[in-house]
Amino acid sequence: MKTNKLKYMACSGVLLLLTVFATISCDDANDWGTDSSYNRLFSVPKMSVSANATDAELTWTTTPGTEYYLIEVSLDSLYDDIAMGSSKGAIIYGEDKSITKSPYTLEGLYSDSKYFIRMKALSASTPESKWGYMSDFSFKTRTEQIFEKWIISHDKITLYWPVNSVADRIEITDVNGTIVKNVTLTSTNLEDGNIIIDGLTPLTSYTATLYNKESKRGVVDFTTTAKVPDADYTAFLQPGDSLNNDLFTTMAEAGYQTVNVALPAGSTYYNENNLNIPDGMSVTFFGLSGEKQAVIGVKGIDIAGSHSFIKFENVEIAGKAKKADGNSTTNDYLFNQSKASTVGTIEFSNSFISGFKNTPVRLQGSDSKIIDLVKFENCTVYGADSRTYSLIHIDAGSGKGKIDNIEFSKTTVVYSGKCLVYSRNTDFTSLKLSDCTFSKLLGSGDYILDCDKNGNGPSQGVTITNCIFGSTLAEGKGIRANDKPVEVTNSYITNDMKITGNKINDLIPYDGGESDLFKDPAQYDFTIIDSGFAGKTNCGDPKWYMK
Repeated sequence: MKTNKLKYMACSGVLLLLTVFATISCDDANDWGTDSSYNRLFSVPKMSVSANATDAELTWTTTPGTEYYLIEVSLDSLYDDIAMGSSKGAIIYGEDKSITKSPYTLEGLYSDSKYFIRMKALSASTPESKWGYMSDFSFKTRTEQIFEKWIISHDKITLYWPVNSVADRIEITDVNGTIVKNVTLTSTNLEDGNIIIDGLTPLTSYTATLYNKESKRGVVDFTTTAKVPDADYTAFLQPGDSLNNDLFTTMAEAGYQTVNVALPAGSTYYNENNLNIPDGMSVTFFGLSGEKQAVIGVKGIDIAGSHSFIKFENVEIAGKAKKADGNSTTNDYLFNQSKASTVGTIEFSNSFISGFKNTPVRLQGSDSKIIDLVKFENCTVYGADSRTYSLIHIDAGSGKGKIDNIEFSKTTVVYSGKCLVYSRNTDFTSLKLSDCTFSKLLGSGDYILDCDKNGNGPSQGVTITNCIFGSTLAEGKGIRANDKPVEVTNSYITNDMKITGNKINDLIPYDGGESDLFKDPAQYDFTIIDSGFAGKTNCGDPKWYMK
């Protein structure tokens, strides 16, 4: 009984003490105060950005009790100790309390730029939140592209963009990113929306970047072309374009008198029809540099009328071509001129000419045709292996067709057809052969130069300098022309070159045949292999000199 009583008294005492402590606690609850900084809006917990070139859409998780939001972006890092608006490129959105819901579009950004971002929630009745940050702190705008077009030549680029665009400069950088041009745009450039930047290097890759301060507003990678000859106009054809008369008609209607037709390396341009060069127009067919030359395979070229020049540079001119249906064809001539014409120069430079059934150059018919110069320089020419026509064949007769001067320089000629040059009953001025290699010329009884029976020929004679005559297909002859002198300097003839009449004096005999002198003449490799040959480094086409 006493024990139970003691237990009851103990419990009563404990309850009394708890009551006292509770009373004291209630009376002194705020003696140490509270942190009012916790009485604020929640920070924005989650943000994401979808960026374009000059704007970005910001999406976020809204917070309770918020009336509007402030957003800050900057080109420099943002963190709590950075005062709002004080960092580089800072833009603040929402100071007018207009941002009340997600999403929101951030405008006025620089393109191709990294932006840091933060935002906070605000309300008139509750203190603002702390800054909230995106999980990866930044986003990047896309590169803007306002360049509308660009025109490239060997040493310049012309760039076009919308008129009155906002920009301040253009940088040209090389493949290593080194700035080679830094051009400040003028008010005229901006009003017109274009600029020409020159002083570039041919066949070189660059990047042009249009800036507004640090913002990239347009970027274009480009490669300058090969240097084309000076002309009124250059038509840069693309692979798959057509080389046809519409092109020349259009250029003639525009009033161009000298034009380049620039052809990309490795491209082919076949046409079953003749190309008609408009009267008064001079043309250079120019192959752009590359691993393989551009190929021209047309039925023929008509040069009726007057032309200062028709030139072929760094191209392959193919007699064996393709028709529109894809089937192969063999063209008879490149030039087979019968209509009246007057031409200053027809020139082939650094080109490969082959595959014509008859010949690349023929004048025929009764109309007057006068060409001042036909020249092959740094070329390889495979003529016909039949005897029907000569490599240069003038059979108009009686002066109705005349090539006044003919030159072969630093050139290899394999096969000539009937003769190297045939000029029937026609006087002309000169034939010059210099630094050339000849192989497999002539047929039986044919001549290197044949002016037929009446004593016509070059008034200044024939000059042969640093040449090698390697072989004939059959026994042939030398020169049938007037009695003007034939001047020979440092030129050789192998014992495969069978000349039985009208011999050319002063050619130095080589004691051996083609296979002794050249590496593989059967496969058209005329590299000199005879170390004892006196002309191994100064005679024949230089491409075949002994190394």
